[in-house]
Amino acid sequence: MVSWFHSRHSAITFDVGAAGVRAYQFQRRGAQPRLCDALQFDRTVTSDEETPVAPAMEAGQLSRLIGQARFAGRDVTIVLSPPEVQFYPLRMPAQALSQSPERLAQALKWEVGRETRDSSELEVRYWELPAGRGQAANVMAVAIPSATCVKWCDDLYGQRLALRRIDVSPCALVRVAQRAWAPEEHDLWGILDLGLRHSTLTVVIGTTPTYIRSLSGSAHQWTERLATAFEVGYSVAEQLKREHGIGATQRGLRSNGNVQSALQAEDLPGAFSSVLREPLRALAVEVGRCFSYVMQAMPDYGVKRLLLSGGGAALRGLPSVFADELGIPVHVLASEGADDTLEWKQPLSGVRLQPHAAVSFGGAMLDLEAS
Repeated sequence: MVSWFHSRHSAITFDVGAAGVRAYQFQRRGAQPRLCDALQFDRTVTSDEETPVAPAMEAGQLSRLIGQARFAGRDVTIVLSPPEVQFYPLRMPAQALSQSPERLAQALKWEVGRETRDSSELEVRYWELPAGRGQAANVMAVAIPSATCVKWCDDLYGQRLALRRIDVSPCALVRVAQRAWAPEEHDLWGILDLGLRHSTLTVVIGTTPTYIRSLSGSAHQWTERLATAFEVGYSVAEQLKREHGIGATQRGLRSNGNVQSALQAEDLPGAFSSVLREPLRALAVEVGRCFSYVMQAMPDYGVKRLLLSGGGAALRGLPSVFADELGIPVHVLASEGADDTLEWKQPLSGVRLQPHAAVSFGGAMLDLEAS
């Protein structure tokens, strides 16, 4: 009875990416998790950056951001995405899986080192995968250099912060998705995280991330393509993309060097769709191939749906494009304010989730689920 009224806080959970920094913290008071606070720091990107990169994680910056919000405590969780963390689907012998977790971790570390041909010390974690046909992978290993973890611990300690956990974005996103819908044990589905510099597809069976792959499409590339097609600056193209999105139109694409004078506002979604048709279709084809690859080991499974997260998921009209190409339901992983959002099965009272913040949101939820 006493613990029921005890307030428990999650770690302050950061997602540091090329587009900026996102942070969430929740508290559980009673049965319903509540938002302690959230913040975002957007990074300005220009066309000079051919491939935007994520800035180095700076403990001083995180400490300053914490001071600007109503966060509780000094425990920090960092959620990583590829390429900062690498995923390795492996086929391990049955006798290896029956060993103690410590011995299995050592065996996986050796297997990952052999695959990467890297002699440096690695931190390796893993989870078991659903059984598939033939020689399908039965373990997903996750690796990061040990020196990186030690440096983060030391840097955060210097700011009087404590690194509670390092999480990974595929697991964090699946955690969020489970609040939006309840997949069955044998459901095959996916989450496409549309980032600024690249996209990451996580194919999920039930609630287990089973196949993780970085894909070539990115929000940065789409904006650059629009800027080139209409001969406008990168920032103008980005603003128009966010305002108008993509969609069908009865008029063809015309441009005289000024997108706003060449087309009426109602024509812009169709014009943008014409310019982006090729890269969006190519990305959808890649997603379909990944689903097909997993289904080779799981031939009795059918793809149920695709969820979109990340900053690129806010592109209006995008779910319809992917749904038409893939022939499956496609939704944005957000609580409101975006095209084709799901009606959440377990909504959080008073919490509004946007797709670009889903990774840090899911990372913060882990502490409360474990309580």
